[in-house]
Amino acid sequence: MKKLPSILIRIILPVLIVVAGYGIYQFVIVPRLTKLDVPTLSYPRQSVFYRYSLQVNNLSTIFGGKKMSISQIDTAVAKDMEKIKSSGFDGVKLGYHFKNNNSLADRIARKAAQAGLYPIGGLQGGEAKPEDRAFTPSEMADWLNFVRGEVSANKNIIYYWEIWGEPSLDADRYGTPAEFVQLLKATYPVIKKANPNAKVIVTLGAEAKDGSGFDDQILALGGGEYFDVLSFHPYGANPYLQEDQVREAIAHEQSLLAKYGNHWPLVISEIGQPASEVSETEQARLAAFLYAEAAKNNIPVTWFYWSDTHLLKDEKTGERSNWGLIRFDGTERPMLEAIKPYLEIGKIDR
Repeated sequence: MKKLPSILIRIILPVLIVVAGYGIYQFVIVPRLTKLDVPTLSYPRQSVFYRYSLQVNNLSTIFGGKKMSISQIDTAVAKDMEKIKSSGFDGVKLGYHFKNNNSLADRIARKAAQAGLYPIGGLQGGEAKPEDRAFTPSEMADWLNFVRGEVSANKNIIYYWEIWGEPSLDADRYGTPAEFVQLLKATYPVIKKANPNAKVIVTLGAEAKDGSGFDDQILALGGGEYFDVLSFHPYGANPYLQEDQVREAIAHEQSLLAKYGNHWPLVISEIGQPASEVSETEQARLAAFLYAEAAKNNIPVTWFYWSDTHLLKDEKTGERSNWGLIRFDGTERPMLEAIKPYLEIGKIDR
């Protein structure tokens, strides 16, 4: 009986060594080995938003409503990335949230890079403060540390970073236009120092018809010195994609570029259409229309979003969201097939 502890040590110690070695490999070696070439384009040619819901407690991890281990999530994400790549996309957009744990976003970015996709990091902070004011000095210091940390940690795979989200909308407003320019002025050099090869994107118009003139105000205040790529989201409502408004939004952005010297490539860093307002047939037609207009004007698109399967059901209706190219049951919506001709190499060259 006295030999039992030594026998247990002989059994347990090798197991602990293997587990520790696997952890070091996954969390230290793999991130360092995963790299993407510095991109030649100002923004991925065509990309898709990878949206998911995550709940973590001491006992389990819930990914898209399913209890999964980290290795199971890795496997599911890797399959998604291969499917996204084979569909014709070359970029994947991910949200990075201020004051949140973004370790899963980092892992997804690595899986995207391993599939040959360029991640786009959206640095989002609207949920961490009231929308009617700018950061306090302490909050600004925390924000810049957050930006510095994420850009540095992903400098070999994420070369595209979008600041904030949709600052022209009340729900995501940072403060006044002048205060938002100060945010850009503080954030831009931090990104560039952490990754000199990074491209910085800013969305100045988040609705097809914006009567506030927010975009013009930002540029008039010199905000254009603190980003590399100008984005807009030509959303309407009921339905979100409306043909006349999309055309008007593109024309407005082009006139804005001309007014300020055409200094920035123009992109649509988010656009989508849920099936709740239209049939899936009409959803597909509107998606194809949007891509046709974007291709005609040489504008890259990030579609919102990839799959409904990774989102929690609505507590009231019991339904998942229905913006995804993939339905909640894992099957493709018609709009994925409708936009595939525009995902082919050569449609956009920026």
